[in-house]
Parts: sequence; C-alpha cells; structure tokens
Amino acid sequence: MDLQRENDGIVEIAGRKVRYIDPLTDWGFKRLFGTEVNKEILLGFLQDLFPEKRIEDITYLNPEQSGITSDDRKAVFDVSCRTAAGEEFIVEMQKEKQAYFRDRALYYSTFPIQEQGRKGDWNYKLSPVYMVGILDFRMNHPVSVIGDGQIEEKLIYRYVLKEIDTGELMTENIEFVFIEVGAFDREDRLVTMMDKWMFVLKNLGKLMDRPAELQERIFRKLFKAAEIAAFTKEELDQYENNMMTKNDYKNTIDYARYEGHKAGLEEGRKEGIAEGIMTIAKKLLNSGMDAEHIASVTGLSIAQIKKL
Repeated sequence: MDLQRENDGIVEIAGRKVRYIDPLTDWGFKRLFGTEVNKEILLGFLQDLFPEKRIEDITYLNPEQSGITSDDRKAVFDVSCRTAAGEEFIVEMQKEKQAYFRDRALYYSTFPIQEQGRKGDWNYKLSPVYMVGILDFRMNHPVSVIGDGQIEEKLIYRYVLKEIDTGELMTENIEFVFIEVGAFDREDRLVTMMDKWMFVLKNLGKLMDRPAELQERIFRKLFKAAEIAAFTKEELDQYENNMMTKNDYKNTIDYARYEGHKAGLEEGRKEGIAEGIMTIAKKLLNSGMDAEHIASVTGLSIAQIKKL
C-alpha cells in the first residue's frame, strides 16, 4: 500500500493526497454515521433533517433484516436506528444512479413494519418509520417553476401517503426523504444546517481544512472523526480497499459504456455493459461484500451472484 503520513495530517493514498475520508463511499459512510463512537454525528444529522421531532437520543439497530420466512429475500441497511419514542430511521447512501431506487426504499420500509407485527398482541398501530436516502445523483422529477420562469432549486424531497384529491394524510407514520447531495452546487452560500450537511457530504473527501462556515460543534466532531491520519493500519487498509473498489466500479462501468458505444450496435452495447457489471460483482465479492448488498448495487439476482 502506497501510504505515507505527513506532519500536517495529510495522508497519501495511492498517489493522492487526502486528509478526510469520503462519506460517499460505503466504508466512509458507515464509519461516520453507523458506529457507536460517532453516534453524535448521526444524531445531529437527524435532528437537523427532522427538527420538528426533537430527537434526543438514538439506539443503533441490526442493519441486517430478514424476511418472514427463510426463503424471503433479506435487506442490509447502511444504517438503522431507533429513538426513545420508538421512531425508526433507515439511512441509505446511494452512490450510483439506480432506476428503481424509490421502489427499493419502499421495499426497505416494509422490514421494520413487519417487525412491529411480530411483537405480542398487536392492534396494527404503527410506530413511525422514516426512510432517508442520501443520493449522489439526481432522481427524475417533474420540472417545478416558482415564478418569472425560474426553476425551483429543490434538493430535498419528502414523500408521504396522501389521498389524491383532498391531500388527506393516510398515515403520519411512514415518510421517505431523499437528499440529492450530488446536485448540491451552493458552496458559496451555506445558509441552513442542511446546506452545510450537503456540502460536507459532497466535498469532505476533497477538503484539506474545515471551512470557516462550519463552526458548529457537530461539524468539529465530524471533521475530527474523518481524519485519516488518526486511523489504525487495519482501518487504513479497509478504507483504501473500499476506495479501490469504488474506483474499479466506476472505471469498469465507464469502460463498458465506451466499448458499447464504440461497437455502434445496441446489442454490442448491452453485452459490453453486462460484462462490465459481472466484473464489478466479482470484485465486490472478493472485497468481502455480501451477496444481498451486491445485488442491490449491480441489479443482478442472488442466483447470478452465487454462480460467480
């Protein structure tokens, strides 16, 4: 591993100088938001995203969820937690654009709902379930014009179940929140706390110092927790392996698209991309990622992955 610690906290990994981990990587996101030692970071993020709920504390839950029967497909969340009031939050980071991410979010929300029905004499009263997606891409939305022909700069989308004509809520106990971090481009005007969170999520891995606009205690803690120079050798190895997997994934997809385009034939394009996806799946298997997670990333079936 080409790694060298420097006196100013800058670390060189594979020829690139960095100081902080990239939270839009699988390992980096779980390190900052999914570990007990950094629980305050996740708590602060949820408090700013849901200020009306006045969340005081959270407890991490097992991120691996099984179905009702042994044959049912499992789900592995990036982060799952519960508040003292019984509200459950699932937080997923999605790096690459996925055609059916909304459907995936809906599917994931069914696991904590099913779990509530397994506990004793239940009258079907649901405790709230919130699914939060942190996305490094834009989803497809209808264009929203706010006046004078200006397009609304909306990056946080909240979905609930409503009656179509009257807008009456069917229930307040399930909500989906999608934060399109990849489209954030307001670095010069960090006004709200969510502006600051989106800036950090998108740019942390490229920064060398904490910007003056981020003076809040929660960001001081986050930047300290993200310093690579403080990692153990094992942690450094894990992070570098994750970065290599991320780069291999991107390079393979780019190459597959290039080869498909060069062929000039639709069938050739499909075959090139399919071959690239199988290569990615093999790399992810070799990195230790479980088949369920690989399936959610690549779109392959569990059966296809088990054949590799």
